[in-house]
Amino acid sequence: MPAITFSGLASGLDTDSIINALVGVERIPLQALEAENRDLQSKSKIIDSLSSSLSDLSTKADALGTISDFLSYTGTSSNESAVAITTSGDSIPGSYSVSVTDIAYAQRTYSDAVADKNAALSGVDQTFDITIGATTTSLTVAANSSLQDVADAINASEADVTAGIFYDGSDYYLQVVGDETGAANAVTFTDSGLGLGMTNTVQSAQDATFIVDGFTITSASNTVSDVLPGTTIELKAQTTSSATLLIQSDAEAVKTKIDDFVKSYNSVFSIINAQLGEGKGNETLSGDSTVRSIETQLQTMIGQSIPGLSGVGGADAVLSQLGIETQKDGTILLNSTDLDEALNTDFRGAGRVFAGDEASSIDGFSALFADLIEGFTDSTDGLLTIRKDGINTVIEDNEDRMVEQQAYLDRFEDGLRAQYTALETTMAMLKNQQNYLAQFLLSQ
Repeated sequence: MPAITFSGLASGLDTDSIINALVGVERIPLQALEAENRDLQSKSKIIDSLSSSLSDLSTKADALGTISDFLSYTGTSSNESAVAITTSGDSIPGSYSVSVTDIAYAQRTYSDAVADKNAALSGVDQTFDITIGATTTSLTVAANSSLQDVADAINASEADVTAGIFYDGSDYYLQVVGDETGAANAVTFTDSGLGLGMTNTVQSAQDATFIVDGFTITSASNTVSDVLPGTTIELKAQTTSSATLLIQSDAEAVKTKIDDFVKSYNSVFSIINAQLGEGKGNETLSGDSTVRSIETQLQTMIGQSIPGLSGVGGADAVLSQLGIETQKDGTILLNSTDLDEALNTDFRGAGRVFAGDEASSIDGFSALFADLIEGFTDSTDGLLTIRKDGINTVIEDNEDRMVEQQAYLDRFEDGLRAQYTALETTMAMLKNQQNYLAQFLLSQ
């Protein structure tokens, strides 16, 4: 139970104010620790923001990390309803003539008619075999199984087919469709006594046949990715005349990727620059050696060339070849005119600046940035991780000291109150004695 105090009743002193003032003086070290922790927590948040921004920069650089990633091509077809095209960074520009003789199909076969899909097909156990190429899936069909039971058993098996029940308005049929197109995926059936027939094949499994620049090609699939380098052709329908597939370099898509990299790099420097200069408070990373180191290393990376890696026109690769210019504040600017000229002059050479040369085992700027940023953000020994761990250690130590300081303040205040309570009690006793004596003397 807290002590009952009577502030100044006997002494006339404002003891609460005196105690609060004395405790306030003793609280100054605690307030200093609290202020320091607020500043440290602010610094920790800045480190988190810088780490996140650097990770985003690594992601943007990685989007340009291979020739396939860097280079972009557009593909168009003069007959989209029959032939479609999808390009990648490995495509080769050109105009290609394509005609489709046949598209690929999966087999579709029906059973003989059954009046009731739920009626028993056989009073004894039977087998139903499905053969695709050299693979046979043998199903045991229990006695009294229905057409629906057979369809369910087929779908539950590992056979590469899908079964269903077809109804023509009066009778039911088991429908079995191959999961894969192509002649090699033709399906045959063996029925030991269910009486399903399975001879009504309305669509045989067949390969696609098409002609590219005069070369006749067959494919088990209508999606063909191994004919034109880096390009997928989708066959949709037969053609009566050749379709033209046009593949062109897509400079705008490349510019977008590089512009994303530039914006991400500048986001990093906006955080760095906010910590630099005069008048920065203790809540920032002003003067922090870790920030200075990151700033210096990034600027060095932006300005360096990669010896042995040929960029635009065969010269040593450097980012300025792509129109990336360094500004006074450390940010970078993308000169679109210079980038356009580089892409028009040597599209693949421009790609090597970021992607490197795999054949020569020389990394481009994407890999170099990734390695550099990993050194900053690695969760174990990255520069920023170590710096944040150091800040957190100080915060935790301060918190322990704050607990001790608060305990001291509580004891100090309790002691003061006890002293002033004793003073008030003593003075009250003396005052009572004085009043008694005064009354006694007046009564004589």
